[in-house]
Amino acid sequence: MANTLYQLTTSKTILTRTHSKKESPKKLLSLFKDQYNKLNHWFGIDECVSDRIYYYGTLFLMFFIPTVTYIISEMLF
Repeated sequence: MANTLYQLTTSKTILTRTHSKKESPKKLLSLFKDQYNKLNHWFGIDECVSDRIYYYGTLFLMFFIPTVTYIISEMLF
C-alpha cells in the first residue's frame, strides 16, 4: 500500500502516518522456540539433551572466559 498525499488548506502536503504492528509476546516466544528447535535439528542435537548441554555450554564459555579475563585485567591494571 503506497502512502497517499493529502492536500491541506494551506497548500502544504503531508504524508499519511503508518502504524507499526506490535507483535504479542507469545508470538515472539514461539518464534524463538521455533528457531531454537530448528538450530538443534540442524546440528543434530535435537534428541539428546546432553549434546545440547555440551554445545550451548561451550558456546557460553566462548564468550564468558574472554569477558571475565578482560574485566579482571582492567581491574588489576
